[in-house]
Amino acid sequence: MSNVSIYDLMRKDFESVTYALYLHRLELRRPKRCRRLMRVASTKLKLTDELIRTQQWQWRLQAPSEQQMNAVLREREYRDNLKRNMLKQLQKQQRKQRQRLEATLKPINRGR
Repeated sequence: MSNVSIYDLMRKDFESVTYALYLHRLELRRPKRCRRLMRVASTKLKLTDELIRTQQWQWRLQAPSEQQMNAVLREREYRDNLKRNMLKQLQKQQRKQRQRLEATLKPINRGR
């Protein structure tokens, strides 16, 4: 398995959260059969990371309430599950590509 991180999937570095939301909405407007799920997931990951970072930055200025802390814990859990699911999906895609490649190489090797 190649060492591909989740952040490698997010090659496009969004300039702002607003632009990321705009791209996310555009992707969601596409017909369901045409949606690129990894792009949608990577946008969700980017936005969730930004939300967590913003909350942590605000906590430097004032102490968080228990409700705020629980909300950030839920966001972190969501982020971690999303990362795990994206990695599984990426590994599944790589496995399918490898199988297709092996299937195309088998007839070539038999002819020799």
